Order: sequence, then structure tokens, then C-alpha cells
Amino acid sequence: MVLAQRRSRKTARATSSSGSSGIKIRREYGSIVSWADRIKTDERAAKFFAKDPRSNQMFRWDELQLARAYYFVCIGAMGMSFPFANLFFRERGLSGAEIGLVLTCGAVAGLLAAPLWGRRSDSGASLTRLLQGAFLLTALGLLAQSQQWFFVGFALTNAWRGVTGAGIGPLSDTLTLRLTAARRAGYGSVRVWGSAGWAASVLFSGWMIERASLTFGFYAHAVGYVLAALLLFWMPKALRAGVVTRAETRGGLRRAVRAIGANRALAGLALALFVRGILAEGHYQFGNIYLEELGAGTAVIGAASMMAAAVELPGFFLADRAVKKIGAARALQVSFLISGAKFILVLTFPAVWSVTATFAIEGIAFSLFLTGLMRYIVEHAPASQLATLLALFTVTWMALIQIIGAPIGGIVFDAVGAYWLYALALVGNFLAAAILLLVARVTQNS
Repeated sequence: MVLAQRRSRKTARATSSSGSSGIKIRREYGSIVSWADRIKTDERAAKFFAKDPRSNQMFRWDELQLARAYYFVCIGAMGMSFPFANLFFRERGLSGAEIGLVLTCGAVAGLLAAPLWGRRSDSGASLTRLLQGAFLLTALGLLAQSQQWFFVGFALTNAWRGVTGAGIGPLSDTLTLRLTAARRAGYGSVRVWGSAGWAASVLFSGWMIERASLTFGFYAHAVGYVLAALLLFWMPKALRAGVVTRAETRGGLRRAVRAIGANRALAGLALALFVRGILAEGHYQFGNIYLEELGAGTAVIGAASMMAAAVELPGFFLADRAVKKIGAARALQVSFLISGAKFILVLTFPAVWSVTATFAIEGIAFSLFLTGLMRYIVEHAPASQLATLLALFTVTWMALIQIIGAPIGGIVFDAVGAYWLYALALVGNFLAAAILLLVARVTQNS
């Protein structure tokens, strides 16, 4: 009798312990996927963001600071050369059409390579190892490009950079989305540090280039990428592993493309980005050359690029709130309208001050655009293909747009100058906003 009572008490304690453990696991699991729940993703997206609930020490206290430092260094490195690359090409004797073709070579290479980087990530490969390889190989490409003098050399090295650098953006975004989901933080609160890095680097690089040469930007860019690769060694282990099985990713790129075609929201986004990009690409490629033609030096050009990034610092925090309040689709529409409206200033008052002002306005539009784009894709993409679809939208699709838009922009620039590129960009942004509005209404009615 006594022995039976003891056994009964042990069973009750074991059941109570098991129940409390289950509650604890459910609480941990719930805290991890709550961000996905707040943005109303489907069950597959929630599964993507879920991590192993058995680990109480999954993340260290400083993982968000580490991610912010990573973005500061990574995007800060880009700011060392990106704003001055076309000036460098022109200094080495390339025409507008040749610059467009050089950019097209990099875009074609990136178009083909980006989905493969995403595919490797979705198949379970280590995100940090993939990113480290991409950083180091791209750094070598930057050093090689800085030593070129002829069109063929620039085309080949830009293709090299296109292949190796195509995975940096989407894989970094995937890493950040996993981290912010687990910590219930906004994407913009991490990405904003990339803007801070850009603001600091373009100002410093422009100042140094005036005192040294345009090749300085390429050297500094390469060094920054090496530092970013080193930072990834301290990334929490829980973020390194793939979160889906190989069976879930069966079908590869064709399955991802079919997912876009079958989803009206994703197909509409692709169309809006295409129309906007084709008409606005020339402005992006030759805007700094237009500033130079208006009388601005490299320091002013660097300061203009810094101004955009400086506005992004508060912009990303506001964008996180705005996207939560009005939704991703409407945030994208507003960003397109802001981007388009700013060109009216340049068309009315073509001067250094008006072009510089558009950089500041673009900081607001870009913050809203990027935060809205990330959330829009997460809301509509199958969870097992998120990295692949991020690569398709942010690299492959953009590269295809550049392949078509860059030569057109170069021809327009050579024929009538940079001024009319701003008019095309205005039309492209307004059309993109109209397309997304139409898609939203059709989807809502159906």
C-alpha cells in the first residue's frame, strides 16, 4: 500500500515536470515565431523562423550588436567605391556606352550566380561560410579591377565581381531576418547601421580620393570585405545552420520561379520592379557623372551620397513602424511615389543643390522601400525557398533590369545627356506605384 502511494507520487511529479517542460518549450517556441505571427506570415514562414526550442542559450546577449557591426562594415565597404566607380571607368577612357556594357557584364554574371547562392543556403549550407567565401573572392576581384586600363579587362573583372558578390546581399538579408525574428526586433533596426557605415565611408572616401586617386576606393572596399568576413566568425552558431531539409527544397530554381508565377502578389512585384528599373537605371548609373558635369567635385559627390545614408539613419526606424502600420504593399507604393516626385526638383531646377537634395529625399524612400520589400517577400514567399526568392528578387531580377536598362541609359546619356534620364526615372517610379496599387485591388477583389 505504502509502496503504491510512493509510486503514484513519483508518477505525478514526473508528469508535472514533463508538463512544465512542455509549457517552457512552447513559450520559447512562441517567442521565436512571434515576429512572424505579427507580420501575419503563413505556417510555413513561422516554421522557417522557428529555431530549436530545447536550447536556452541559443543566442548571446550581443548578437544584435554583432549584426549591426557587420552591416556597418559590409555596406560601409561598398560606399568606398560604388559612388565613384563610373568616375573611375570614365577616367580610364571608357565611353558612356562602354560603361553600360561593363555594368551589363557584371549584371549577367550576377543574374546567373545569385539563385545558386540562395539555393545553397536553402539546402542547408552554412550561411556564414558562404558569405565569407563571397567576401574574400569579391575582394580579389576588386583588387584586380583597380589595375585595369581597357574595356575587356573591366568587363571580365566586373563579371568576376558579379559572380562572387551576387550572394552577399540576399544571404546577409536571410541571416538578418533569422536573427531579428528570433529576437523580435525590426529588420530596419539592424539594416540602419549599414546606412551609417555608408554615410561615414563615402564622405571619407571622397575626401581621400581627392588627395590620392580613384583607385583608393577599390582598395578600401576590398579591405572592408575582409573585415566583414572576419566578423562572421563570431556569429552565433544557431544562425549558421540551415533551417529546412533538402527534401523541402527539392525542385530548385524552377520551383522558385513557378512560385513567383503562381503568386499574383509576387508576380505584380516583379513587374513593378522591372518597369521602374528599366526607366530609372540610367539615372542611377550616370547621376554622379551629371553632378560632375554641373561642377561638383568628388568630395561633393561623396557628401551627396553620405546625405542619403544620413537620412536613412532615422528613416529605417520610422520605416519599421510605417510598414507595420500600413502594410508592406502600401509602403512600397509610397516609396515609389516619393522617389518619383523628387525628380521634379531636378527637372525644374537643374543644379548641384537640386541633385544633392534628391539624394536626401531618396534616403527616406529607400528606407521605406527596402523594409517594405523584405516584409513583402517574407509574407508571400514559401518558407523553404526564402533565401532563393530573396536572391531572385534582389539580385537576379535587378541584374536582368540592369542588363536591359544600363545600355539604354548609356545610349540616352550619349545622345541627349543625363538631364532626360531624370524624366525617365520619374515616369518609371509612378508607373511602378500604379502597378502595385492595381495588383493590390485585384488581389483584394478576388
